Amino acid sequence: MAVKIIKCPSCGEEVVLTDLYDGMEIECNLCNSIMIYNEGKLHLLDTNEEFDLDELEVEEEKFEEEEEEFEEDYYFEGEY
Repeated sequence: MAVKIIKCPSCGEEVVLTDLYDGMEIECNLCNSIMIYNEGKLHLLDTNEEFDLDELEVEEEKFEEEEEEFEEDYYFEGEY
């Protein structure tokens, strides 16, 4: 499986998923929320809510754009 990055439904922190299988337990490093993956959905144990994995997935394009903006700022920073 390819690496997926999702946002924690509790705090919004990015969570990296390197493996994904039914019954897998996922823990957010920031808020310590525990989620269980089952049949394409994440079950948040704290609130007993279910979330579709596709809704929480972070788009990679946003990261590329932000990275390019940062590189441009760094490039122009030294010219003053």
